Amino acid sequence: MNPAEFCKLRPYRSLMQNSLWHWDAHPELPELAPHGRIELGRFEGPGVVRTIHLTLNIEGGDRSALLRGVFLKVRYDGHDFASVQAPVGDFFCDSFGGESIPYASIVMAKRPTHSLFCYLPMPFRQGIELSLVNTTGKTVSGYGYVTAEALPGWEEDSAYFHARWLDRTVTLPDETVPLLDTRGRGHFFGCHLTAVSRCPHFAENQGICEGNDEFRVDGAVTPTCNYLGTEDFFGFSWNWRKLWADHHSGTTYLGDADGETRLACYRFLLNDPVRFTTSLQARINYRDEIHNEHLLKAKAEGNGQVRFGIVTYWYQDAPVDALTV
Repeated sequence: MNPAEFCKLRPYRSLMQNSLWHWDAHPELPELAPHGRIELGRFEGPGVVRTIHLTLNIEGGDRSALLRGVFLKVRYDGHDFASVQAPVGDFFCDSFGGESIPYASIVMAKRPTHSLFCYLPMPFRQGIELSLVNTTGKTVSGYGYVTAEALPGWEEDSAYFHARWLDRTVTLPDETVPLLDTRGRGHFFGCHLTAVSRCPHFAENQGICEGNDEFRVDGAVTPTCNYLGTEDFFGFSWNWRKLWADHHSGTTYLGDADGETRLACYRFLLNDPVRFTTSLQARINYRDEIHNEHLLKAKAEGNGQVRFGIVTYWYQDAPVDALTV
């Protein structure tokens, strides 16, 4: 990713593993059976995964079931828990049945043909195992590959990539939205968020944009970093008004029809990750917006429900279970 490195010779060895596509040189590759699992990649360490590519189809064509029902899981160094666990659609920032616009960030991309890419480096000391898990009753086909490099040794300043999935309905403004609560050393790298609400006061995402994204570093009582507006954290101002995507942030879906408001957006902290030495607690807090008319009306009527779907991305010095943070 650093152009200065493009011309450098390195003592690395290139690795690659294919999956799913059995119509060519690898007829032995299986499709992803209903309620089944397939291996995307397995490599011995030390090394680093460089690229994950997936182009998936599901029997019957229901892309909503596909993108929320097939999970990417990554395990490191022989651990029995997954440090990456998220639906493939949300992980690759492709939401609402594939209706999110195509985009191209430095670290993630969606092509117009539903072709998904992740370029986030995933170092591993002893080994790594990447898999797809199908929670649907339909067969999943397509093509996938993982590229990696074998390294001559583990670099002590390397950290393990993590991603966790949250699917939670909260009532605003009284309930907060958790992003991450972890112990160790690392840095918060970003997140992808979807929001769905039928609250009339949240039409066109009014109110939903008014949370504060708070980061408490190393046990701090007050936020070390505090973004005063959820849409501001995601790189926008005065609400999410139009579709837009760049390397750092994107609003990839906006919908407001039949009484339901929908939103999808991402933010990668390429220049300003939130670094922590012993712990990090991150959340979206709506309780301080005491003058916002949309939140006040929703609170008075008790109808401020929003279903959030969030993938949080971060790096940490040791693998942890994505289900417990």
